[in-house]
Amino acid sequence: MPGTHSNKQTACQYSKEDCGTSTDRRVSLKTDLRSLQEGGEPEIHERVDLRAWTALGVGGLADLLIRCRSADGLRRALDILATYGLGWVVVGSGSRLVPSDYGLRVPVLNLSGNLGLWELDVAGAVAWSGANLAQVCRAATRSGLGGLSALTAASGTVGGAIHAAQRGHFPLGGVLEWTDVARPGSAVERVRQATIRGSERGLTLDLERRVILRARLRLPEDGPAQPRIRLDGAGVAAWQRQPRTAGPVFVSPGGFRAGAVLAESGCLGMSAGGARLSESAPNRICTSRSARAADVFELAQSARERVRERTGVELETALCFIDEHGRRVHP
Repeated sequence: MPGTHSNKQTACQYSKEDCGTSTDRRVSLKTDLRSLQEGGEPEIHERVDLRAWTALGVGGLADLLIRCRSADGLRRALDILATYGLGWVVVGSGSRLVPSDYGLRVPVLNLSGNLGLWELDVAGAVAWSGANLAQVCRAATRSGLGGLSALTAASGTVGGAIHAAQRGHFPLGGVLEWTDVARPGSAVERVRQATIRGSERGLTLDLERRVILRARLRLPEDGPAQPRIRLDGAGVAAWQRQPRTAGPVFVSPGGFRAGAVLAESGCLGMSAGGARLSESAPNRICTSRSARAADVFELAQSARERVRERTGVELETALCFIDEHGRRVHP
């Protein structure tokens, strides 16, 4: 999993550095990946612009993007990466990911095709990791299922939500019943509720060297049906119509509402380069076409410092900033 680094180290990691992998080794990796293709997958793409794969439209070029459309394709890719001793970064809708402006040297996995599907039943939904969580919730609501009101405004994929819940940034503790995870050299493992312990600080779920495949979202038996969500835009918040926006930006460990603390500290509308904290939707960030990952990082850092100075509240960053090697860095 990404490590924790100081701000001084972060400045270095958002600058150009040697990837430490020889050209011959990269060529061998790509050759081996292509040799395992079945039915056209996994797809191998080189020099991919990450701005097209992240909600905020930032980031440099990824050396290698591996697009998997099935569980078998994903497992083949993981086994090859493990053979080379490599880690990876999983990109779904990119709603929380902020990669370095200098790109990613670590391989990038994208889950699509069958890995983006879901199925409803009378008590909830079984969704693959790449499924859009908001779409799953809206489909459940239209079918008369209740209990998902806390998730209907979610952005990102099911897999991304589980990762966020593990860090205490998303309320999945009472909804997640089980999850299937894949790791190199092993059969798919199902982790059930008995071993997934929810708490106020997140889920106790070991995702080290594992990729989430699918999960079951359970609805409470007495969960009331929620009003049908309008899809024509009239009843949707302004930030949901903006193409380059993501959130939440922060979470508060002290029980404070991060959006309210940001407003109290005068952070709404705060900007850095091409990034700006929304004035109409607290705790969301918007970016222009010229925005860079460094702008988003600087804005998050400045907002945290202002909140700390004016209120004493220490906000945590919910966005996932990563350096060129896929390690997590913190503003």
